[in-house]
Amino acid sequence: MFRVAIVGRPNTGKSTLFNRLIKRSKSVTWELPGTTRDYVYGEGSIGDKKVSFLDTGGISFEQSELTEKIRLQVQLAIEESDLVLFVVDGSIAVVPEEDKKIANMLHKSKKEVIVVANKCDIGEKCSDPFIFMELGFGPPVTISALKGKNLDELLELIEEKIPEVTIQPYVYPRVAIIGKPNVGKSTLLNTILGKERAIVSDTPGTTRDVIENIVEIEGEKYIFLDTPGMRRGKLNKFDFVISLRSLRGMRESDICLFTIDPANVSRTDEHLAGLLYKNKKSGIIVMNKLDVVNTEEVEKYLNEAAYRLRPILFYPSVMISALKKKNLHLLFKLLKIVRDNIERKFSDSTVLKTILSIVTKNPPPRKGKRFLKIYEAKIVKKNPKTILIIVNFPDIIKDDYKRYLTSK
Repeated sequence: MFRVAIVGRPNTGKSTLFNRLIKRSKSVTWELPGTTRDYVYGEGSIGDKKVSFLDTGGISFEQSELTEKIRLQVQLAIEESDLVLFVVDGSIAVVPEEDKKIANMLHKSKKEVIVVANKCDIGEKCSDPFIFMELGFGPPVTISALKGKNLDELLELIEEKIPEVTIQPYVYPRVAIIGKPNVGKSTLLNTILGKERAIVSDTPGTTRDVIENIVEIEGEKYIFLDTPGMRRGKLNKFDFVISLRSLRGMRESDICLFTIDPANVSRTDEHLAGLLYKNKKSGIIVMNKLDVVNTEEVEKYLNEAAYRLRPILFYPSVMISALKKKNLHLLFKLLKIVRDNIERKFSDSTVLKTILSIVTKNPPPRKGKRFLKIYEAKIVKKNPKTILIIVNFPDIIKDDYKRYLTSK
């Protein structure tokens, strides 16, 4: 698929433009400079052509570990792209030095570039856009991403760059790596990918957006999603948006790798386990940080996790060290099993026979003289596998018995 990277200084409207192009609020939009830190994929259409857009973090040339990592991430996004949209602030009168430095970076990349002068609200404010000619990429396109003005011209220019023959993407299982902040989700993703794709830091919450990549494991391809760490308790507006984004990534996935620190299972983990059960997600409990776990206390940690994660005890589980690459082969084996179970088909007669066997061994309590009788059972949805059971008295089946059936 044709890839377009959106780059520029912080707070030039890159994420707003990205959301316009994919017609959905996928990248976090916020007035605070530096909101997007990892680059984010989103799919859009131009005419009958599919385009993959990459929203990147704002490039700053201040000297800090985080800004250096962001610049490296942007360079990676540029390398992966076929076209770059260089977004500048069209409301200013002088080209900033930072824009000139970014232009030098883009010239060295040898990529095709379109300069997009944003914040040009027609009839309101816009400086002379041709001041950006000095960046060396030709006349800019003037737009207002916020108001959606003049986007047609930009889309036409992008469409001209797309080759006539494009390869349509395959549909692969989507695997979301979820968990609370700082349990090693990004380290796990980077270990699987073999490159530093998500920003890794000791600071909780350094992954803010859902980020995606296609990876092949033992001959099978998957789309991996690394989600922001999900929080509980009082959230500010920014944390709330992040949590919504993480929930969306979870809901859009086919398989969830629920990553926990077995030595620090908390109420947040309990909350996430409940969300996984509520959203009927297939998954694996990934107990990370095996390299720092006291081997004498493993059994204690397992018992604690089993107690706190009761809603999803039917998930298979594995202990790994993403940092030291320990037991990843066991994780991949479980991933293949879960994938095969999702793809596996069952006849209606097999489903009915299985349900009858489970209910016969442990029937729900009678209600007076009424007892449960099952007439029919069949799968009505592939993923999550959803079974429709037709019975004589539905009110006999309480929530705890539904959980029992699900676990079986």
